[in-house]
Amino acid sequence: MDALELAQRNREILRAIINIFVDTGEPVGSRTLSKHADIALSPATIRNIMSDLADAGFLTKPHISSGRLPTDLGYRVFVDDLMDSHTLTSEEEESMRLGASAQAAQIEQVLAQATRILSELTNTAGLVLLPAGEQLHFKHINFVKMSEEKTLAVIVSMSGVVQNRVIPTETPIDQEELNRISNLLNEEFSGLALREVREKIVQKMAHARDNLDTLYQQALKLSKEALSESEAAQESLFVEGASRVFSQPDFATNAEKLQSLYRTFEEREKLVRLLDKCLGSEDITILIGSENDFEEMKDCSVVAQRYYMDDRPLGSIGIIGPKRMRYDRAVSLVEWTADSVSKFLSSGKR
Repeated sequence: MDALELAQRNREILRAIINIFVDTGEPVGSRTLSKHADIALSPATIRNIMSDLADAGFLTKPHISSGRLPTDLGYRVFVDDLMDSHTLTSEEEESMRLGASAQAAQIEQVLAQATRILSELTNTAGLVLLPAGEQLHFKHINFVKMSEEKTLAVIVSMSGVVQNRVIPTETPIDQEELNRISNLLNEEFSGLALREVREKIVQKMAHARDNLDTLYQQALKLSKEALSESEAAQESLFVEGASRVFSQPDFATNAEKLQSLYRTFEEREKLVRLLDKCLGSEDITILIGSENDFEEMKDCSVVAQRYYMDDRPLGSIGIIGPKRMRYDRAVSLVEWTADSVSKFLSSGKR
């Protein structure tokens, strides 16, 4: 049985149960529902409907004498067919606007700001997936001497994404030579996708090692370290406000759920894979409980939307929180944030 097959009064009961449970966090009983303003049914009729919904897999009962809770399937039907739309308040819209001060900021700073605000407004963890290597094109690189053992690489993409990497140096290199290395790499690789730059550097180091002069060998070695794909993967995800999720009663009072949630945030590559999955869809993505593919996230939901530069998708932004969340508000806020970020990135004011 799906939402289309549900009788109208069954749909009303399921919608009411989920809305009440989201507000209270407590199992919902027939007596509570009979007092609901929009439901003009007797407690006996409500109990029969709740039993039917449970048999169909939309509701579950944590204890024999308790009320009902929505299952992942119940949430899915609610989100797809029963959820009311949420219109952002003027305060929410104002909070989400990217300020004029952001115009001169690096793209990462703008994304971090948007994610932090999204986390605050939804009381969940905000997530943003930065553009992947194949989506970024190399503009220039600058090497700055930090010490005899360390060099800072500042990598700037055509779209304005700036990445900073600290590279260990085996032999001291003075700043003048670092400047020559920077100029050499910028002349050769500017305009190529970062992934192409990585591949060309590896090829040149592998096949022409003996024919390269010392400066060029140093340039390739430094750039290989600076553009390391493993380093890029670690820096591809921003998480803001994880503690907000940990402190919510859905997790804070349950040690097992809390430990599982901690593991989710520790294994960041799983969050990257989730947001990467969201990047494949033009529409907003809502993953509920077991739909997340990872056991550690069975008690969480993800709401995410991809953002663009002009017509090119760059990454995705969203939230992760307990399944018991205000999905209507979360969807509206995530959509608004993704749209705001896309307009900023496409505005040419970077």
